[in-house]
Order: sequence, then structure tokens, then C-alpha cells
Amino acid sequence: MLKRILTALVCIPLAVVLIFYPKGLPFAIAIGLVSILGAHEFYSGVRKLGAQPVEFAGLAAVALFVVSARTYGPSTIGAIFPAVLTLLLILSFCVEIIRHKHAPLVNVGATIFGSIYVGWLIMHLVVLRGIDGTITVGPYTKEAGAWLVMFTFLATWASDTGAYFVGRFLGKKKIAPTLSPNKTVEGSIGGFAGAVILSVIVGMVLHLPWYHGLALGVIFGVLSQLGDLSESAIKREIGIKDFGNVMPGHGGILDRFDSMLFAGPAMYYYVVLFLRHWIG
Repeated sequence: MLKRILTALVCIPLAVVLIFYPKGLPFAIAIGLVSILGAHEFYSGVRKLGAQPVEFAGLAAVALFVVSARTYGPSTIGAIFPAVLTLLLILSFCVEIIRHKHAPLVNVGATIFGSIYVGWLIMHLVVLRGIDGTITVGPYTKEAGAWLVMFTFLATWASDTGAYFVGRFLGKKKIAPTLSPNKTVEGSIGGFAGAVILSVIVGMVLHLPWYHGLALGVIFGVLSQLGDLSESAIKREIGIKDFGNVMPGHGGILDRFDSMLFAGPAMYYYVVLFLRHWIG
């Protein structure tokens, strides 16, 4: 637990600085590095199953997702994904054809899945950071995208923290023993409550109508845990406990950002569908 707390004490202030740095370039660069490292962890993991992903093509696609998100903003969602996915598919098949042992369903499938699971999902945080407009909190008027990303991070951290501590001290009934033996029903409730309470509070601070804060809390409370369980399912199939050990007490990059992979897109699409008129 001490390593987990110390890592958080270092990473949280760094994340705040990167998120609120004007124009968001350092944040985009950081997310780019995180996505590439995360995709590398994924490809290293699936090799344990015998797959041979075309890693250089997958990492290039991940980088293109993030670069295009930073360059083109929301238009990335409709335009860039088909182009990058098409190039990745063709390149992966080209490499597979010249290999001595062919297994296109496994190898190309693992390559494409890794780039989408890591690169495409996490790219939404960069698009979210680039949303135009401003939000005023007290004496501070900052870019709307920065506040929205911070909201997403805080709600996800609240869910993870609530689930961890409630599950650690009160957890008894296993929620998914075949996927994640340490997760409990009590911990899941704690994570859900943490996300809802935090989201309502942050929504009030950001002058968001209370029902939006509540709705986002429910969404974060469910999807952040679903993201965690989804990554656990992948790890169980591979037969590993963590994807890495780059973050003491947390495991690898994917082990730390698994909840964010689902929460980031959820926040972006919620903003696009329901909150555009609210952002000044």
C-alpha cells in the first residue's frame, strides 16, 4: 500500500500540471507516451499466448491516433479512425504474407485489437482536452477541455480508490473470482459510490446542473470498473498478474490506465451529446 500511495503522491501533481498547461501540448505528448508504452505492454503480453503481432505497425497506428487527435481535434473521430485502421490492416497483412509461419487471424487480429484497445480509446482524452470554450471556477478561468479531463481523472481515481480501500477492509463476497479474485461486491459498491459522490461535487464546483453530475457519476462508477474487469479478463487469458511494473504499487501502464480507457470516451461523448451548450 505504501508504494501505491507514494506513486500517487508523485503522479497526481504531475497530471494536474500537464492537464492545465495552456493549449494542452504537454498533455498530448504525455498521453502519446502512455499509449505507446501501454500498447507495447499489450503486445508483449499476447506473445505469451503464441501470437506474433506486427508491433511496429500497431505502435505507429497508436501514435497516429494521438497525433491526429491533437492536430485535428473532434474531426478525428469521424475521419482519422477509418484511414488509420485501413492502413494498419493492409500493412499487417503485408507483413503476415512474407512470414514463414502464417497465422493472420491471430497475428493481425492481435495487432489491430491492441491499437484500438489502447490507442483509439485513450486518444479520446486528447480530443476531450482540445474542446473549445472556457469554464470559470472562482477566480480561475481555464480552458474547458482541461476542466473536463480533470473531472474524468478525478472521478476515475475516486472510483479506483473507493473500490480499493472498501474492498481491502470490508470486502468479503467475490464479484468475479475467475477474472479478478481480489475484487469484491463491497469494493465495487465503494468504487461506484466514490465516483458518484466525487462527480456530484465536481459538477457543483464547475456549475454543472446537478443531474449531469449525477449522471456522469453513475457512468464513471460503472464504466471505470468495467474497464478494470475487461483488462483483468485479458490478463487472465494471457496468464499474468500485471502488464508490467513501471509504476510501483500499480503495475504497468495498462494496469493504471485500464479504467481511463473506458471513462475517457464516455466523458467525451457525453459532452458532445449533452453539454456543448453549457461550455462558454
